[in-house]
Amino acid sequence: MARGHRFHLDQDGHSVTVQTGQPSGGVELLVDGKVVGYQHGRVKGVTTLSAELPEDPPRPFRILLEDMGGELFCAMESSGQRFLMPQIPLWKPEEPPPRSRAKPSRPLKRLRRLLRRL
Repeated sequence: MARGHRFHLDQDGHSVTVQTGQPSGGVELLVDGKVVGYQHGRVKGVTTLSAELPEDPPRPFRILLEDMGGELFCAMESSGQRFLMPQIPLWKPEEPPPRSRAKPSRPLKRLRRLLRRL
């Protein structure tokens, strides 16, 4: 599974975001930018988070997060309906994606180094 995932959905004028892979290793649920739910630990099987949309009266909803063989599936259940939450990148679209920390492979340089040792 990748280091972190972010799922986002605009529902009835409210911004609902689910983030995984935070430094503490938990799952965070945000509504309108405020943390309303948190679960410590990695996603194993099906993880459920419950919260309420700030309306009058408050409307409860729940988030279902499931690890499906290395890929996460996220859905929001509200008022008897289920909405798929699309995954969004953890970086801004105008920025290039973060580079891998792995060093570039240089087979020719490695071969020369090995031949010098002979």
